[in-house]
Amino acid sequence: MQFLKPFIKIISLLSLLVIFISIIAGIGIYYKFSRNLPDIRSLKSYKPSLITKVYSDTDELIAEFYVEKRILVSLGRIPSYLKNATIAVEDANFFKHNGLDFGGLLRAFLINLKAGKVVEGGSTITQQIAKTMFLTSERTLYRKIREAILAYRIEKEFSKEEILELYLNQIYYGHGAYGVEAAAEIYFGKHVEDLNLPESALIAGLPRAPAAYSPYFALDRTIDRLRHSLGRMVEEGYITHEEEKNAIETELKFEERRKKKNDAPYFVEYVRQYLEDKFGSTILYHGGLKVYTTVNMEFQRAAQEAIIEGLRQADKRYGYRGAIGNIKIENKGRVDWNGLRDTGTFKDEDDPLNLGDIRKGVVIKLNPTNVVVSLGTKKGIIDIKDMAWVRKPDPSIDGRKAGSINSPSDVLNLWDIIEVKILELNEENDSDTSGLSGEYIRLALEQEPLVQGALICIDPKTGYIKAMVGGYDFSKSQFNRAIQAIRQPGSAFKPIIYSAAIEKGYTTIDKIIDSPIIYSKWKPVNFEERFYGPTTLRTALIYSRNIATIKLLEDIGVNEVVDYAKKIGIKSPITPALSMALGSSSVNLLELISAYGIFANRGIRAEPIGVKGIIDREGNILEENKPITEKVISEEVAYITTDLLQDVVNYGTGKGVRSLNRPVAGKTGTTNNFVDAWFIGYTPDIVAGVWIGMDQDIPLGKNETGSRVASPIWLQFMKKILNDTPITDFYIPPNIVFSKIDPRTGLLATSGTKGAVFECFIEGTEPTGYSSPQEITTTDFFRKDLDGE
Repeated sequence: MQFLKPFIKIISLLSLLVIFISIIAGIGIYYKFSRNLPDIRSLKSYKPSLITKVYSDTDELIAEFYVEKRILVSLGRIPSYLKNATIAVEDANFFKHNGLDFGGLLRAFLINLKAGKVVEGGSTITQQIAKTMFLTSERTLYRKIREAILAYRIEKEFSKEEILELYLNQIYYGHGAYGVEAAAEIYFGKHVEDLNLPESALIAGLPRAPAAYSPYFALDRTIDRLRHSLGRMVEEGYITHEEEKNAIETELKFEERRKKKNDAPYFVEYVRQYLEDKFGSTILYHGGLKVYTTVNMEFQRAAQEAIIEGLRQADKRYGYRGAIGNIKIENKGRVDWNGLRDTGTFKDEDDPLNLGDIRKGVVIKLNPTNVVVSLGTKKGIIDIKDMAWVRKPDPSIDGRKAGSINSPSDVLNLWDIIEVKILELNEENDSDTSGLSGEYIRLALEQEPLVQGALICIDPKTGYIKAMVGGYDFSKSQFNRAIQAIRQPGSAFKPIIYSAAIEKGYTTIDKIIDSPIIYSKWKPVNFEERFYGPTTLRTALIYSRNIATIKLLEDIGVNEVVDYAKKIGIKSPITPALSMALGSSSVNLLELISAYGIFANRGIRAEPIGVKGIIDREGNILEENKPITEKVISEEVAYITTDLLQDVVNYGTGKGVRSLNRPVAGKTGTTNNFVDAWFIGYTPDIVAGVWIGMDQDIPLGKNETGSRVASPIWLQFMKKILNDTPITDFYIPPNIVFSKIDPRTGLLATSGTKGAVFECFIEGTEPTGYSSPQEITTTDFFRKDLDGE
């Protein structure tokens, strides 16, 4: 054996050399692959992308901004079922390994081999954290080695509980949900702590392939995955076979799939732009801000309903533009209903029909007095009386509609795709002249409006925006006509001129001669195309007299009124011209109602505010917006302007809103050729405005005035929001005096004056002389006479 000693010595030396070289190579490889690896200590200040949430004035969630829908939760809030199911499915040896689990790799290989497909991966939970938070998803050996190194480092730096909490808040669960709280909300509409066993097991099984196992895309695969998760929990001893059986038999109720929450789209977009301008898109979409706004959702819903209904009603007056389309049928009597659903013509079968819904349908039968319409799984009838607004095309009037229809076939064809409104559900029809019998839904013919509109409501005392609607359908047009559309206000600008006159010393009984005038090539006229002679300021504003207003503006001074308009909040450029009296200088709706708010708020301007406060993810206050107010006109001028505008509602162009049955002041506005229609009105506590028009600056139609188009929308909105609220009167300042006036002379009335009226004045501006008693044969006052005549 002596002769073997040299060989043993050589072999030992060679072995030591191999070990030494291996160690050196291992160190080299380690440094090569660990070079420039991220510092895993950054996980200690882990700040994942979080949702920015937007709240109403009552802290109701109205919108969310995010790239990754994630809501952080502590490990203590996550139920044991979900933690155990995750470990059973993803990393059975989680509490035993140091980041790498070679036994788990072998086990996953055998399970996948048995299943004939990949149902489990070999990466540990720690490796998945390393990959999702520090590395890419490329499938290379280089990336896998770096992942293993990071996983080992993470295990050395963090406890198992910390690692599990990171994982359950970070990983993707499908349909935009990052983390278990978002997944619980999206799939089951509940908080994570409220999940039961089968719900927890289902969620735990999703990360392997969220789309493939989605209950909304492939419920069969979802249930198979659920069974696998429960089976693994049994194998690992987390639940019993009995619990597994009961969980499988439990009916799962999935939350209906929803788009990103946004219950006030135009207002929310207004807030989004504000946030992005101030903080940038990274903080907006990833920063987890809490944004507290001024919007009142009861007001907002009322505003949206009023705009939609009002625009549909107005659009009907402009004529029926025909069917949306027509289905071409090759084989008579056969329609590809599934294709219609795919294109969005029909909604899903499980989408319930509700009264008032607007749906698309297909004309499947035309009768002399009605139309049979298919809604997919249901049929409905449009009686000819429920399409009475439709007019037959008149070839002589360039696309306009004229003449009542005698039969639905005058305007509809078989297989037309049309819009309908559900009036009644499950209407029984006995056999009639049309040969119809059975169960039908009663429908009315509708069409989507081309006309657009906007509505804003603010609190005049604070400037808080309580409701904002910028168009008919935000999904089709994001242009916010409430703040972005710069349109001519027409006569809605006149109160600013009359208020400026009161501030300059005019009184409501001062008279202007309403007579023909010509300025170079401009010859303005009144709406009625007649002249009225001596006219008081009150009467001129009540009846929106153009000539009297132009002369008043000329007397005050154009530049003075421009300055006055700027003082009360008109920020759009104003052309200093006499045409300003007719509202020729364009403004947006928000600045105009803000100016009216000064009259409601005793001369105090409140800057419009949409965001009250912003809090960051740590709870720090980033912004707090208190009302910004400034006294810009006297409360006496504000009151007299309000008193004038109350008479516009009581006797003039705004009388359509008198049915509100409470003190209201307001003014209509209509521009040349009926292009724009406005109504701005207010009570002591609320100011709101409505604009209606076409985006293309084309006429709405003859006599489509502010009183006809805009006022009804304003009235519907105000009735809804003021229902069951106390009636309050406008505040009367101490320096306002009321005097009994002879409307013929404008002097103080005597006991013998016929037709005397009360007028309001700023103290010191009331007349001091008395009128001589005589009969009055004419008057341009339109308030009720004191003696009842």
